Amino acid sequence: MTTKVKSLKEAISIVEDHATIGVGGSLYGRCPAAAIYEIIRQRKQDLSIYCWSYSNLLDLIVAGKCVREIQSSDVGHTNFFRSQVDKGKVSFIKHSPKAAVERFRAGAEGLEFSVLKASQLEEETFNEFISTISSPFANENHLVMKAFTPDVAIVHAHKADMNGNVQFDRNRDVENDTDLLIAKSAKYTIVTVEQIVSENSIGTSPIETVLSGEYVDAVVEAPFGAYPSSCDGHYGEDFAHQSYLNERSQSESGLASYLEEYVYGTENWQDLLNKVGVRTLLSLKGQGGSFIPENKPKTTPTSSKSNPPVPDFSTT
Repeated sequence: MTTKVKSLKEAISIVEDHATIGVGGSLYGRCPAAAIYEIIRQRKQDLSIYCWSYSNLLDLIVAGKCVREIQSSDVGHTNFFRSQVDKGKVSFIKHSPKAAVERFRAGAEGLEFSVLKASQLEEETFNEFISTISSPFANENHLVMKAFTPDVAIVHAHKADMNGNVQFDRNRDVENDTDLLIAKSAKYTIVTVEQIVSENSIGTSPIETVLSGEYVDAVVEAPFGAYPSSCDGHYGEDFAHQSYLNERSQSESGLASYLEEYVYGTENWQDLLNKVGVRTLLSLKGQGGSFIPENKPKTTPTSSKSNPPVPDFSTT
């Protein structure tokens, strides 16, 4: 029986050096962190990243020397990334959130560009991907924005079946529905999900199916796949871990130690979750997280008995 289910390692292996990657998620919500960590772990190089709003995971992928260019709007608390842009080591092309979303929309609809009234993007920064045209029907100017058509799209969702039919929970942050445009704009789409369910389960709640299998090339089961960001309706953001990552991103050596511990020092996403610990992850089902890195002062390393490994929920 044909299936689109792949391991995370297998799915990311198709990402070639020099590829353009559309990445879903927004700031601290539903970021496809498991996939980003695997991209770094596989040491991909010279990538161009397209996103409409992103987080401090940019620091990690830049520190991992995986990217040459990022096009995005809000990049959040990205200390190291900003320093690399200032030094000319990484190119950053900034868009307003509206412009970025419309560029993905054009790509999803198979258009070469998107058109908006100039008045809708009054603060837009012009670059080689944005131009102006005069309306053939009225005396007004419009902005023309080149469509995003990435080689690969990577988004995180709540669940999917083996055929790649993807569902979002009804109780969700609809702002992140931009992920659907990102998924449809690419030549190859990878979706990581909290859980792979049966075809019958998908069929019992068709209203929750937001992306049909025709748009999905690979689906990966990755529980807590947005960690340390949140996944709406499933778990909250681990603020303590995010704070620790922000602290590490103040220097290249700090990020190098983080990567060594949580990326290169782990075999896969399950191994990373085991390192974080089940108690910490389950605490995120409530308000925030409780991550305390073992090398922080005035702490005692947590034993495996008090913080047991995370059960392997993966089917791959």
